[in-house]
Amino acid sequence: MGGNGYKMQFGAVDAAGADLVAGAGNIENKLNDMENALKPLQADWTGSASEAYVQAKAQWNAALTEMKALLHDIGRQVSQDSADGQANENRNTNRW
Repeated sequence: MGGNGYKMQFGAVDAAGADLVAGAGNIENKLNDMENALKPLQADWTGSASEAYVQAKAQWNAALTEMKALLHDIGRQVSQDSADGQANENRNTNRW
């Protein structure tokens, strides 16, 4: 397009939306892997070490929940924007 226009690559935008949603799941999988790796060590943690771990785990789980929701919302919006852009392009094409 000309100087002030833009061009949307619909397939790439759709892929980006899907990647955002998948990324949220990948982050959760990595945290689950970390949790599983730490399980054998947890039995040795007592007192303040155990409490600190439980508090940190609660914080990262809460942050993960928020991050997943945000990434899902952004991914859905990106996909919706792509669909809207495609629909607009189709309408404009049909005008000719």
